[in-house]
Amino acid sequence: MDRSAENSIQFILRDSLLQYRELFLARLPVREYPTGHIFNMVGLPVGTLYFLVEGSVEIYTANRYGYVRLIGIHEVNTLFNLDSLSGMGSQEAVITARAAAPVRAIPVTMEEIARLAEEAPGLWQDLLVYVGNVLRLMCYDAREQTIRDVTTRLIHFLLLYTQGKEVPEVDCSQQQIASAINASRVQVTRVCARLQAQGLIRIRRGHIRILDPETLEQLSERREAGERE
Repeated sequence: MDRSAENSIQFILRDSLLQYRELFLARLPVREYPTGHIFNMVGLPVGTLYFLVEGSVEIYTANRYGYVRLIGIHEVNTLFNLDSLSGMGSQEAVITARAAAPVRAIPVTMEEIARLAEEAPGLWQDLLVYVGNVLRLMCYDAREQTIRDVTTRLIHFLLLYTQGKEVPEVDCSQQQIASAINASRVQVTRVCARLQAQGLIRIRRGHIRILDPETLEQLSERREAGERE
């Protein structure tokens, strides 16, 4: 796996628009939402765009069989419900956005973003870069689903999730990981047990710590090379 080509890909989106946080807070009202709140749902009219002030929001999609998959997590100082950029209420949503914890967020329209950009002209450029990075994540996710081997998909997920983190730990349940890599929980449990037996990861309830990222990445590269042969 060419890790250098993936430096801008983040499974957890955080602080991408940090420089505009105070501007959003000064000009628009903050609202509070409980854990489990649905901001957007696949198949329903596109909802509102939000600037995330506090908490985390999980983004899901569904494949043609109807199974739900976790494809990314938004944390503070990001915009979510990007479906809204194509016009609120005029199209069906292609993602579901759910509060993974209590959330404080600012509902925002394109008209309001345009007004904010009058005060901070760089907002348009940074928003374009941000949308491009989200698109890279979506394209990466689509590419990953063409890799049929569950072990390879799981290793890629662990490396991507912990990229840039001080502590290389995944704070997701095995069910959430299974959702993210389009596998069953049983498959994830088996692969995790095997990687732990090899000394590459340590499993705790709701957490997976990567113990040897270099060896894990080398294993990923060998598996990919084998799949291409």
